Amino acid sequence: MKKYLFSFAVLMMGAALFTACSDDDTPSVKPVDVSNGMFIVGSGNKKAGIGGNVSYIDYAKGSVVQNAFQQANGKAVGKTANYIMTYGSKLYIVVDGEATIWACDKSTLKIISQISTTTLLGENEGRSPRAAVGLNGNLYFTCYGSSYDGGNGIVAVIDTVSFSKKATYVVGSYPDGLTIANNSIYVANSDYGNGVKPSVSKIDVASNKVTEIKDEAITNPMQMLTVNNEAYFLDYGTYDENWNQKGAGVRKIAADGKVTKIVDGTAMCTDGKIIYTVNAPYGGNGIQYFKYDVSFASKTEWQPADIFSPAMIAADPVTGNIFITSYQKNPDTGYAAYNLPSYTNQYDATGKLLKKYEGTTTGPISFVFNTDVKYVQE
Repeated sequence: MKKYLFSFAVLMMGAALFTACSDDDTPSVKPVDVSNGMFIVGSGNKKAGIGGNVSYIDYAKGSVVQNAFQQANGKAVGKTANYIMTYGSKLYIVVDGEATIWACDKSTLKIISQISTTTLLGENEGRSPRAAVGLNGNLYFTCYGSSYDGGNGIVAVIDTVSFSKKATYVVGSYPDGLTIANNSIYVANSDYGNGVKPSVSKIDVASNKVTEIKDEAITNPMQMLTVNNEAYFLDYGTYDENWNQKGAGVRKIAADGKVTKIVDGTAMCTDGKIIYTVNAPYGGNGIQYFKYDVSFASKTEWQPADIFSPAMIAADPVTGNIFITSYQKNPDTGYAAYNLPSYTNQYDATGKLLKKYEGTTTGPISFVFNTDVKYVQE
């Protein structure tokens, strides 16, 4: 039988008609995941006076919507935008330099609420919101908070309807990325790269207990992700006196807290099965690209075409396509042009270049895919 895609709303409008038919006439439907595009947030460029910016890659149109947030709302997203995510029908943009989290309608990008983290948490604890995840109708987000004064940062919890504060947890020094695994929230406490007290905090959602995980392999944790209900983090490693970056890579945290390095990298992502990394250490020679199959604990190297200076790597969890966002080459210096819009290449799972999108964000730093559930009539 020919298949058709229905939105949830359309399906519900037709429910009365379906029930009026006989059992033999009632269509069989099943939910399927679909991916519509990709949001990219850029931190901008302070030296050039460029603020945070959001672009959208529209699969159906095969084009980029530049400054999508500003187009939708008539205002800029703010200085030093740091993170972007979706949860339910909402899109959240975390803006470090403005102590703000924008809650927007995912379909239109129209602002639903501007959440001031300093108003919500106080001038001290609400400083520098960094990243967020959604769970059980709540938004969990990190703030540097008292880390600036030698103390610890926090994870705050707010309701995603009223945006009111529900709880706060004290975690480690300069907390950044976070993820959900094993019914817990794992938090990367970067220590701002100081290497004095880096750690990963584990918040047990059921008991509210916070455990701090320390290990010699935890040196500068920044980003986190989950594959097969297990937590992984990207560690930026260390820097020598000449700012040469050493030891960056992805680490796995077992349920018992044991930390294992699995693959080199300075940027990472996952499609839910494979962890992809870019290994471009500052001061290093050459760039490597790796695929790490979690199920088989196997690593392979690949070489994407037409990348000058990679900034981010992303993998669509529905299509399996891989996206790499790159800085342009400065025609005068020959180095990466951090003050110009980036470009983003799309590859299939084999690494074949499918499309190049010009003019994505300036200072690309975070991404999220615009996925939905549709219903297929069988």
